[in-house]
Amino acid sequence: MSLSAPLITDSTIEAATWLKKGQLLAYPTESVWGIGCDPFNKQAVMQLLDIKQRPIEKGMIVVTDSPSRITALLEGLSVTQRQRVLDSWQTDSKDTTAKQAHTWLLPVSQKLPIAIPAWITGAHNSVAVRVIDHPLVKQLCAQMVSASNPYGFVVSTSCNPSGQSPALSLSEAQGYFLGHHANLNECVGYLKGETLGYHLPSQIGDALTGKIIR
Repeated sequence: MSLSAPLITDSTIEAATWLKKGQLLAYPTESVWGIGCDPFNKQAVMQLLDIKQRPIEKGMIVVTDSPSRITALLEGLSVTQRQRVLDSWQTDSKDTTAKQAHTWLLPVSQKLPIAIPAWITGAHNSVAVRVIDHPLVKQLCAQMVSASNPYGFVVSTSCNPSGQSPALSLSEAQGYFLGHHANLNECVGYLKGETLGYHLPSQIGDALTGKIIR
C-alpha cells in the first residue's frame, strides 16, 4: 500500500498497520466520528494536536477494548472506585437514546509496566481512558496490542478541525480533511463503519472522586 494516497478500509488489521506506521486514522465511535493515532508515537500525536489546534497541556483521551488491558491502571483505585468505573462500561441496554460513553481520569503511577507518555497525560497526573463499546474499534484496539502498547490504546478525539462540529459519517470526516490539506491526504486514513447512534454526549469523570468533569 502506498502512503501517497489516503487509506480507506473496512479492515481493522490494515487500519492498525497504518497506525503503527505513524499515520492518523478517522473512525466511528459510539456517537460521533473520532480521529486518533498510536499514543506512544510522539510525532503522530503532535501532528494530531496540530490538526486539532489543541494544546498539549490538555492531554488526550485513549480508548481500549477491555478492562483487562488496563488492570495496572485500575489498581490505583479503591474497590468502590474501581467498581464505579467498571459498571459505567457495562452497556447491556439496547436503547441508544439512554446509552452514554464514559471516559475516566485514571491515576498514573511509577508501577505501570509501560509509562504513559507526557504528551498523552498533558499537565495531569492521570490518563483519560475509555473502554469503547464500538465492536469495530474494539477489534482495532486488540490489533494495537504490543510490547510497547500492552494496553491496546488508540488516541480518540472528535473528528473535526477546531471550532467545527464532530463528523457523524465517513463522508463528513473526509469532507473535513480529504482534499483540503494536501499533506493530510497522506497522513489521515479512514476506517469504514457507522457510529452506534448514541444520543447522549460522551462523559468524562474523575475516577478518584466520581466527579463528572464534562
